Amino acid sequence: MLTRLTFVTVAALVLLSASVPARADTMTRDQMDVRSLYVNFIGAQNQHSLTSVQPLLWDSPNVVWLGLSGPIFGQTAILAHLKKLFAGVWNARPDYTNTHIILRSATTADVIGPVNITATVSGSPYTAQSVVVTGCVKTSSGWKVASVVPVAASVKSF
Repeated sequence: MLTRLTFVTVAALVLLSASVPARADTMTRDQMDVRSLYVNFIGAQNQHSLTSVQPLLWDSPNVVWLGLSGPIFGQTAILAHLKKLFAGVWNARPDYTNTHIILRSATTADVIGPVNITATVSGSPYTAQSVVVTGCVKTSSGWKVASVVPVAASVKSF
């Protein structure tokens, strides 16, 4: 028979575990694959390597990157946009400890996490704190990035 204190403790632990980002040892295979894609995608961008970014992007006219000037659709247009960004200062520093991977279905997932983005804006480097929602789709050749939507971080704590 559970005492009231034991019950409250167990209930608190269950609630706390639901709000903690998934640990590598508790993630599903798909979550691990999506996390690997995300880490590689960030790494390729930080290396300014279009040839490394390209195979990670979904090859579809529906792939979208939300930039300062609005949405950019299609892999070719996104790579052209990144080429311009990579010509200047570009660096993305995610907080992986607060990054969440959410499987929406067997073939779709979102990666949501805080990222400090440094880029050249109007000729000067600028750093912004954002929460970035990276949508992923599972294709016959594995998980691919289908959307990148940065959201200005208006909250103090993610």
